[in-house]
Amino acid sequence: MPSARVRRRRAAAVLLAGTLTALVVGWALPGDDPDTAPGQAASSVSASPEAALVPRADLPMPAQVRATRGPDPASTTTRTPLLVDRPRERIEGFGLSDRRMHGIPPGFRPYQSGEVVEVPYGRVDEEGVRQFRITWGSEEVYDHPISQAQYALTALESYRLSGDPAYLDVAVANAERIVEGHETIDGAWYFPYDFDFDLHRHDGGAGALEAPWVSGMATGQALSVFARLHEVTGEQRWQEAAEGAFAAFLQAPDGEGMFVSFVDDDGHLWLEEYPRYPEMASERVLNGQMWAMFGLWDFWMMHDRDHEDAEWLWRGALHTLERTAMPTFREPGGYSRYSVWLHGQAPTYHRYHQTQFLQLHRMSRDPVWVERAALLRADHPHHNTPDGTARLTPDAWSAYRVDDQAPHPSDRTMQILETRPLGLEQTVDIAFDRRSRVPDGPVVLRLAEGEHEGWWVPEEPGKAYALDPVAEHTYEPAVLLGVREELAVEAFRPDGDGGLEVRTVTLRPGDALASDRSAVVHGATAWHVDLREDGDWWIAERPEVLLLDRDGEHSG
Repeated sequence: MPSARVRRRRAAAVLLAGTLTALVVGWALPGDDPDTAPGQAASSVSASPEAALVPRADLPMPAQVRATRGPDPASTTTRTPLLVDRPRERIEGFGLSDRRMHGIPPGFRPYQSGEVVEVPYGRVDEEGVRQFRITWGSEEVYDHPISQAQYALTALESYRLSGDPAYLDVAVANAERIVEGHETIDGAWYFPYDFDFDLHRHDGGAGALEAPWVSGMATGQALSVFARLHEVTGEQRWQEAAEGAFAAFLQAPDGEGMFVSFVDDDGHLWLEEYPRYPEMASERVLNGQMWAMFGLWDFWMMHDRDHEDAEWLWRGALHTLERTAMPTFREPGGYSRYSVWLHGQAPTYHRYHQTQFLQLHRMSRDPVWVERAALLRADHPHHNTPDGTARLTPDAWSAYRVDDQAPHPSDRTMQILETRPLGLEQTVDIAFDRRSRVPDGPVVLRLAEGEHEGWWVPEEPGKAYALDPVAEHTYEPAVLLGVREELAVEAFRPDGDGGLEVRTVTLRPGDALASDRSAVVHGATAWHVDLREDGDWWIAERPEVLLLDRDGEHSG
């Protein structure tokens, strides 16, 4: 029988800096040891044959497949899994990645932004707990496990940085509310939502979830909260909560009851943000899969990096993304897609997908996730690029007026409405306030001042570009770059006057050049490196410069 559900609705009270490794037979990097301070160089060591550097492109890759979408949303009747406490089978039957989990230095872990965020913010109740209001039709507020978990994780980061116990109190209050709302199914903890939710806004049609419903993303983020509170406080109650949340991922669907993980028709394990029956009508959300994976990683760290089931589930979820991420979720030249079932482009999630891919690189040490994050970055800029200064030269010919006025980025078509010449007689520096892409066309910068204010200019190296690096990706551990044949490349860096200082660097087979980040620099994607006595430089991305795999493991 379903357990009693106490519904609670509360009114709201309103390439590595300082290090260059260029060795033929040995190397070591900061971050190899999770306890090494970020930026602290590790000494070089002699490499064993198993640690040989291999171009990632030379490694075998799992087959790339588009995830089977499942039943047609327009003609499918879906059911919300029910709160039924009875024995459950263990999930099984999914493929595993060859990659293993690794530790990550503090400061680079998921949810660690490096910023202290003042509390309270947003809508909280009298106990300082985050609340959620359904803005489309209801003024009531509800407990929302994902919002509360994220609020707690932000507070924990502020506590890590400041040591102020007020932040820890906020994290504990939100975690306690999540625990208070849990329900138990065969020993596993689930965190139901008290309101109906229609992700697709079909007015109760296919995909609508009826309260109480659960989410694998909520379970994963709650798991991160509990594991980190146990790390900070040492209190046994948080380990017990983490064990209960983790157990839910091990339970297979039974055709009626709640679940947060399932294996699809192709043998892929999904940590499901929006579970439904039939199972193949579950949403399979890209960002939700990865947030849940981060919870498994935190649970593994709580167990001193030794928990067989946590790594087994994590490797299963990683295998799913190794095979499906790019053919299913990437939209070349556009924003990445939100989910398998909805399958629409997701402007507001496009940046998160990139940062989550970079976290997968940190956890797995597989440089394929660096490549995949870079592909998404090249497909389309983030819709909310920070302001900056652009340099326009007389070689920048045209400006566009485009359809860019809709409040939400998904409604901005960016179609060109009008073209006019810039007519510059000399180089000028001018403010820009947005960076985007014209459909089937170039990346463009929107000018924010002067006679061309509101017009867009195509970004192009040497002609029109942001003076400061944009769209930066940070790597920890640093990635390694190499070549198959000797290659002379241009290294460059800003000269402080809007121009570039350029020099030639020769790369040789067997060298491993460490890069701690990449960005779009003066209009071109480039790797950041440190040439020791010559300091920081950038090397433009080019096909001959390869990402190396330090483990030589399966990469996909």
